[in-house]
Amino acid sequence: MTKMDMIWVAVGSLLHPEVNRSRTVTRGEIETQVLKLFGASITPVMIEKHLVSWENRQADKADPRRGGSRNRYLFKTGDGTTPSRDERFRLYKASDASHDGRDKSGPTHPDPQSIDAGHRHLVPWYEQHYFKAA
Repeated sequence: MTKMDMIWVAVGSLLHPEVNRSRTVTRGEIETQVLKLFGASITPVMIEKHLVSWENRQADKADPRRGGSRNRYLFKTGDGTTPSRDERFRLYKASDASHDGRDKSGPTHPDPQSIDAGHRHLVPWYEQHYFKAA
């Protein structure tokens, strides 16, 4: 399981079963949950930049086809609706697409087969309830 997928699972487990966009979590809560669930530590840039949908992909300047993540796992927001530098996060929603950063066109959740069986229930919840909820 990749650390990116661990972050998504951690945020999903903190939000589940709520679908309201105003429910957000802090970076500290995400880091604590990743450590609790997986015994792993996460570098802040993964949460703050790489997985945030409206942050531009941090491509390799020498070869722009490489580097950075296209994943849109998180939406960083203070009010749950608009992008901001506040330290609050939630999972990406369909309505966030208008804010996508440059080259952020990747998946919004992990492949269920790539995450631990005990957390796979989060993917159908996300797809069926969270992703399209206002």
